[in-house]
Amino acid sequence: MPMAKYKMSPLFQEAKAAEVAAFFLLKTAQRNGSITLLKLMKLMYLSERESYRLFGEPIIGDALVSMPHGPVLSATLNFINAAPEERDGGSYWDKLIAEREDRYMTLRPDSGVASADDLLQLSEADADILEDIWKKFGSWSASKLRYYTHDPKNCPEWEDPDGSSIPIKLETLFRALEFNENQITAILESIEQQAWVAANLLSLNKNQ
Repeated sequence: MPMAKYKMSPLFQEAKAAEVAAFFLLKTAQRNGSITLLKLMKLMYLSERESYRLFGEPIIGDALVSMPHGPVLSATLNFINAAPEERDGGSYWDKLIAEREDRYMTLRPDSGVASADDLLQLSEADADILEDIWKKFGSWSASKLRYYTHDPKNCPEWEDPDGSSIPIKLETLFRALEFNENQITAILESIEQQAWVAANLLSLNKNQ
């Protein structure tokens, strides 16, 4: 069953989603390997999760969702699954990421991404997280990563959606990351403020 198209988070940054995907696609290409959509999504989710664990902030800002194969990034998965003409606000994604062929993902040959230094939207802290996730999980199979994210010892925020999809609330994630209630309240207030600013900037830009 396909995932419902949940409302896109105002914190979602398409350019950073594209560059996080490009990072892992580049690493795979440098190994002369191939990567499935499932494995790419797991690496991206674990990177987003690690950023929340370390800094209380996301890299991409995507909505988190439980699906049958584990937790995913909602808008990012919709970008991957959509046809180009259906990909609302995905111009930077289309510049870097080729359309998937069956289950497999690659960089566009003309993406201009030859090394991680070409990914200018990513901060040094972002890049460090991606490197760490790649070192730990880059050699894993998609099925092993799927099993890993289903294990409550690793991703207790995921719940079985019984063939559908269920949003993962940030407070659920933060409790899974063992933040205390005061930390959770402070982080959620900060994220809500950032979301309010982002939503108002988006509205302002649309009206110009």
